[in-house]
Amino acid sequence: LSGMEFSNEYSISPRWNSTRTLIYSYARYFDERGNELDVLPTNYVLERALVNGPVYALLNECPDALRKALPQIQPMTLLPFVRKGISDVYEKPFEVKLFPEGTIRGTGGLRIVGDQCQTTIPGLFAAGDTATRELITGATSGGGSPNSAWALTSGMLSGAGAAELARSRGRRLDSRPRPQGTVGLRPRSNVKPVDRRSLLEAAQNEILPLDKNVFRSGPKLENSLAVLDSAWRELRDHDYATGTDAVTARETASVVATARLCYTAALTRDESRGMHQREDAPEQKADQARRLLIGGLDEVWTRPEAHEQWRPTHV
Repeated sequence: LSGMEFSNEYSISPRWNSTRTLIYSYARYFDERGNELDVLPTNYVLERALVNGPVYALLNECPDALRKALPQIQPMTLLPFVRKGISDVYEKPFEVKLFPEGTIRGTGGLRIVGDQCQTTIPGLFAAGDTATRELITGATSGGGSPNSAWALTSGMLSGAGAAELARSRGRRLDSRPRPQGTVGLRPRSNVKPVDRRSLLEAAQNEILPLDKNVFRSGPKLENSLAVLDSAWRELRDHDYATGTDAVTARETASVVATARLCYTAALTRDESRGMHQREDAPEQKADQARRLLIGGLDEVWTRPEAHEQWRPTHV
């Protein structure tokens, strides 16, 4: 994978709902005492305020043209207010929250090594949010439009690549896929009951809070990784599931594994760049102006990408 340290994007929304962010470009923000916050895209004032208490948004400066167009271009934005019985959306403050969107609006994902979105695993092609988007957005979030364009483009490229590969290999009726999954399916040690809900909540308590995932530092990351590593060992050694229960087991393992990758990459990149901000390393470092590769399950490894590695041939 690549860019997993750039996977801590949060999106603003009413506290009771998921994200639709267009109108918040025109929002004013206030703390619980009514003091207006000087919120800028890069000053993290909003994030710090939310760590300390409730924050309210006021949309009275939203342009009339957008107000009229919003029901057509983004109808889901207003639906949460309608369900709450709020009719004066643009005139009264309402409480907001930052929702974590991880690798979705973040940037990290499977490393791309070819013009048809090939990965380092033969036969595996990546598209959309599964793949790293560093190639189009660098260390910042692609948000809606760039990520949408990437999803369409990478889907076409990877689909064509996979079809060409399958056609070149022909039908293989004499072989069967071999199962490779381990955690939750083939435990390393003795099978025993595992409290997946508690382990999932433990992982969420490390990867979701703003004070841990936005305002990062070496000690915070190390403490979180100790919790995540312990959860991983418990799942790896003892969890076993069959049938539909295996879905829950694999989902839990996936959350823990992804969190470990994100935080290991963040600990390795001891600088601040893009959405990855370290309180104990607030400056950019010239020698780290390169992608950071990461992989592994039991033993997570990292290494900088060599400068002679593949670069896209299409613009």
